[in-house]
Amino acid sequence: MPIRRGALSFARFRLDGSVPKDTRKWLSKALEARAFEGIDPKGDDDRASGFVSLERPEVAEFPAGELFRGMHALFAWRVEKLRIPGQLIRAQLSEWSQAFEQKNGRAPGRREKTEQKDVIRRVLRSKTEPGVKVFDVSLDLAAKELAVWATSRSVVDEVTEALASSLDVKLIPKVPASLIDADTLDRLAPTTELFGDELATPKQRKDEVP
Repeated sequence: MPIRRGALSFARFRLDGSVPKDTRKWLSKALEARAFEGIDPKGDDDRASGFVSLERPEVAEFPAGELFRGMHALFAWRVEKLRIPGQLIRAQLSEWSQAFEQKNGRAPGRREKTEQKDVIRRVLRSKTEPGVKVFDVSLDLAAKELAVWATSRSVVDEVTEALASSLDVKLIPKVPASLIDADTLDRLAPTTELFGDELATPKQRKDEVP
């Protein structure tokens, strides 16, 4: 777990919006609203994501004893992906086509191959275990600061969008540019006084020649 290991790869956000007095109930309801639901083997979706317990990432429940550490909430975002190798599907379809031709004296038509390919995919889908990734999330309720322990931009966006919607708040990235107004940023820009000729324009260099 990145939080327990003290890993430094995380994105920070500031909560912008009203926070109710009962923050624990407020957060628990938000997590339950986007709780993880696994991939349905009989369905068509190949990806699933949602919030789970940090202590038990296979469980989408959030008892207070696991969720809160003082004014900090610790939970996780679980992502499952189901991938069936195309090479395996093609190999089984080829075997079926050969058997079909031997039995019927002709090669299967396009429609027949398409239908069989779908059958093969569904059979393999029911036997394939999805890949799982779990990303830690922490929320400082006192400071109203969120940390998503992930390096994937898409995962960070997914987590923040889910929380912002469920909590009915805005999540503002905590990076230097987002905390400093434009005028201050201009004043912090490199100047020729600090860096000399490296930043001077040809005209400035010419004007400075005695």
